[in-house]
Amino acid sequence: MASTKFAEFNIWTTCYKKVGDHEIAVDILIPKHLSSGNRPVIVRFHGGYLITGSRLFADWFASWVIEYALLHSAIIVTPDYRLLPESTGADINEDVSDIWTWVHRDLPAFLSSCGSGINVDMEKLLVVGESAGGYLVIQSALSQPGISAAIAAYPMIDLKSDFYTKAFEKPILGCPMLPSNIIDEHTTKFTRNQIIVTSAVPPDRSDLAFAIVQQGRLLDFFGNGPPTLFPMEQLEHVDSVPPLFIFHGRDDSAVPFEESDSFVTKLRTKLPESKVHFAVEPGEHGLDATATLETPWLKQGLEFVTQKWLP
Repeated sequence: MASTKFAEFNIWTTCYKKVGDHEIAVDILIPKHLSSGNRPVIVRFHGGYLITGSRLFADWFASWVIEYALLHSAIIVTPDYRLLPESTGADINEDVSDIWTWVHRDLPAFLSSCGSGINVDMEKLLVVGESAGGYLVIQSALSQPGISAAIAAYPMIDLKSDFYTKAFEKPILGCPMLPSNIIDEHTTKFTRNQIIVTSAVPPDRSDLAFAIVQQGRLLDFFGNGPPTLFPMEQLEHVDSVPPLFIFHGRDDSAVPFEESDSFVTKLRTKLPESKVHFAVEPGEHGLDATATLETPWLKQGLEFVTQKWLP
């Protein structure tokens, strides 16, 4: 059952792709007050270190995203995607590419089949995501055409940094160091790609996610693949990016704010004409949990986004 957080939406669920016999789901949230017509779209990716999380897990679905969608009469498209360690980073990025294909090719027909009377304006596509979802936002911005603007909240960006690849004392959100046997006990239960996991409602798999990061083993499962999987490297090969609003808490213990800072610095050096609004605020991971559309730093960033998304 959907949380009351989504009470002002009609929610439609479908499958945007199959991997073998496994269907990967996507929810489309349509504000109940909408009349028929063309509406802007928000594509939203959930967080969870690419290991846990689910598309409609309410605790991680920021209220300001809901408020922002309602304010601008936008529909929200929020997909699941394959998760580590059962799948790889390449698998996840393939799912991201496929959801964008589905949005462009199949979303209008799906909405028509629902009898919603709602059409989508493909000239007004905004992508939003937090943490690992922020990584998928950045990946989308660097690789997918037609995105009007992007919002990355405390995004994972530098997956090859020591934070993810070396074991050292790193309490995450107050969680002490967890032992490697949590990882080993989980991974001995399956063969890679034999089992597909695309949704986990926290706290399910949270200890696994923390342990993998604390023990510096993210790339063991994500894979050390081509530059296209890594935003800091992929940035070297792009000529433009859509307008970006990135925000991060200076006290973030789950995803160091320096990742966002380094990415924005590199983006501004590589593509000085790019439009980026970068906000670093005091606060932990999830600093926007209590933010509203009137929170000053968020309000300023959203005003920047609205000008680009809904000119």
